[in-house]
Amino acid sequence: MNAREVAGAAARRLEAAGLEDARFEAEVLVREAAGISRAAYFAGAVLEGEARGRLEAWLERRERREPLAYITGWREFYGRRFAIGQGVLIPRPESELLVEVALEELREAPGATVVEVGTGSGAVAVSVAAEAPGARVAATEISREALRFAALNAAAHAPRVRFLLGNLAAPVRRADIVLANLPYIPSAEIDALEPEVSRWEPRVALDGGPDGLALIRALVADCAGRLRPRLLALEVGFGQAEAVATLGQATGAQATCIPDLAGIDRVVCLRWA
Repeated sequence: MNAREVAGAAARRLEAAGLEDARFEAEVLVREAAGISRAAYFAGAVLEGEARGRLEAWLERRERREPLAYITGWREFYGRRFAIGQGVLIPRPESELLVEVALEELREAPGATVVEVGTGSGAVAVSVAAEAPGARVAATEISREALRFAALNAAAHAPRVRFLLGNLAAPVRRADIVLANLPYIPSAEIDALEPEVSRWEPRVALDGGPDGLALIRALVADCAGRLRPRLLALEVGFGQAEAVATLGQATGAQATCIPDLAGIDRVVCLRWA
């Protein structure tokens, strides 16, 4: 069977497992298992024995609802491939808004110091550094496993990024621009999420406390009282933007909200005079 025929059979298995994008994921798994391009896939490439065995193992993992990115070992973000694995949050497309916000700010202050708090895989910090070579970029993270992936991604795309182990912004003394996609899911809601998230992604990267805002609240307070950046940009969950803006305004900040492609207020920008 050629690759497309194998992918068709794989898609039927993934559909039976309840996956919505079964056909797309089947193609990705087949191409990755065989190490072939999309052109070769459509040209009728044939899967050899080793590739078929690899694909079978991957399909079994995906049927158990292990995330596709953990199986293939990568996720695309802002036009680049980022190494991903168990123990690190999988970057979401919505987080690209943080990169856009930072790059817009850097047009006005090209030499600014950018700090991403809770960097995970490093996708946001590394993307900013790769797109704005003149910026000084650092990132913090409490998970050593996540920092391992972040270092791999920086080595591939932007070796200048400096990574610091520590809680929130505690490891840094100053920052002009602070970016953060902190855990914002209320603790009681995590187990009800899709299995790929609730069973596989690290809880420390998801759990935002009783109302989802515990870490966001702490970072806002630290920026208001100590760091005083020119900009704090926070990614938030559905329905949280107003509450986060209010948190910032209570500390004297001006707040604006930026919607994602679905029209949901996704990033809250706070500025102190």
